[in-house]
Amino acid sequence: MKMINKMLFAASALALAPVAPAAAQSVAYTDVQQVIAQSQAARTADQQMRVSYKGTYDQIESRSRVLQAELNALVVKFQADQKTNPNNPTLQAQARAIQEKQRAAQEELGKLSDPIERVNAYVIEQIEPKLDAAVSAAMAKKNVSLLVQRNIVIKNTPGTDLTPDILAELNAMVPSVSITPPADWQPGQQQAPRPAAAAPAAAAAPAKPQPQGR
Repeated sequence: MKMINKMLFAASALALAPVAPAAAQSVAYTDVQQVIAQSQAARTADQQMRVSYKGTYDQIESRSRVLQAELNALVVKFQADQKTNPNNPTLQAQARAIQEKQRAAQEELGKLSDPIERVNAYVIEQIEPKLDAAVSAAMAKKNVSLLVQRNIVIKNTPGTDLTPDILAELNAMVPSVSITPPADWQPGQQQAPRPAAAAPAAAAAPAKPQPQGR
């Protein structure tokens, strides 16, 4: 009887004992594009590009001002003619001319920006492969079980933004990148793996066959 009472007491004690909670898990959010843009490697590359491609930046800025002035003149004339005579049959032609001017300006500036955009793409392509590892490391350290994109967050509490933590991990993994793409590199093209170091000549050369006795 005493044995049974002891067993019941032990069972009741176990039932009443507080259960140690599992490791707290949380939900956090981030903006991966912001992480890449604010990374140390991306910011350093941008500073280097501002120096190396200064002529291109200056050309884009200068041409942009000229095109904007030309476009503004067309818009001002259109608005004046529209106010003076809303039924003017030339208004539709003027509107089309403004749209064509905008499209042509975008195409021209786009072509001028091609060298910079190519380097930007190369910079990002060197950073992106480490992003997943940086995210995983930051989630593990903060014990985050679910990570969502910032734009789907309705309401958040302090401490749920994992962006600074991911950024710190990414900076440690990719402190810098090159702004000089290989001559044959194109955006979206994976870099070919580097060839392994050549083996010593003695080891690489096939062994000479030994003469066979008769």
